[in-house]
Amino acid sequence: MTRIYFATNRRPNRAVDPDDFGSNFSDDGLANLRFGRAEVSGSNFDQIQIRVASEDLLADPPVLGSQAIFEQVRQQMAQTGEDTIIFIHGFNTSFRGALSQAARLHQVLTANDPIEPTRPLRLNMCVFSWPSDGSLLLTNPRSRDAVAYKNDRLDAAASGVAFARAFLKMADFINDINQNSQPRCNQRLHLIAHSMGAYVLRAALQEVKKQVVQLPRIFDQVLLTAADEDDDAFDFDYKLFSLPRITRRTSVYFNRNDLALWASDTLKGNSPRLGSDGPMQPQQLPRNVYPIDCTDIISRITDPTEHGYFTTVPRVVTDMRQVIRNQIPDEIRGRRYIPETNRYRLLMGLDPQNR
Repeated sequence: MTRIYFATNRRPNRAVDPDDFGSNFSDDGLANLRFGRAEVSGSNFDQIQIRVASEDLLADPPVLGSQAIFEQVRQQMAQTGEDTIIFIHGFNTSFRGALSQAARLHQVLTANDPIEPTRPLRLNMCVFSWPSDGSLLLTNPRSRDAVAYKNDRLDAAASGVAFARAFLKMADFINDINQNSQPRCNQRLHLIAHSMGAYVLRAALQEVKKQVVQLPRIFDQVLLTAADEDDDAFDFDYKLFSLPRITRRTSVYFNRNDLALWASDTLKGNSPRLGSDGPMQPQQLPRNVYPIDCTDIISRITDPTEHGYFTTVPRVVTDMRQVIRNQIPDEIRGRRYIPETNRYRLLMGLDPQNR
């Protein structure tokens, strides 16, 4: 059984003791958030028990679900020495599907590690789930699937306000721990955004910038996997230009054969995608942004058009583990640096290739 903490701006299925959230926004507004935890089990991660954190805003002092969940995570990190990952899912994902995906991600990241077999990763997993009900199929751009995809993109942009609110709540919680001399867990916080989750992150970043003078660096590692975001996202301030300010390092995983992102580019009328082409100007990237080309590995192991390789391709997962372990990018085993394009290429073997 895997415990997944969650925050969501979806509409609950009932007002009292909800046990699911739908594909629409909360009735209390786009930025309204509910926090809780879920226990996920089953071979397909389809056995899910949801518990929403209690809230009473009229109490004195107010009872906030966010504070309860943040404190549970802090205690878990302090007691077990576990880092925490925040996961933002992509398009066409239900609330329960997001919990299942987060549990699967937790399983593969904490599985036996071929590089450090005696020291598997220990992680807490949190997911931010936004209203998402569309699909991205290879289809006619005027079809129902295309409309649903565009609706998801609008919902992703609108959900940026909610994730920004969660981000600022986290920053305040961490700041309060520092100011009040509470015991610190000394563990790290990471972010993984898949597919259209990167677009949610972009919208959230723009909202945070409106509310603070200086962006707080609260993440150690940010991993963008199969990002359904423009390939020039790091070139413009209204996109992801400021992302490196909130993290020590950003890793951009991409697959040049990603069929879903090809459809996003060709059939949905978007610019070339970050998750299929990598950054447009790799030589001008900030010093803490690292593109990682997974194309050859994915083509050898699974369907070359794979979009969910961050959980299905073990070689990619092994690389992600090393990133989360804070390995220096040039020293991560099984990569080859390509200076002409300022990117790393994943190799099948794990022998050092960078020296």
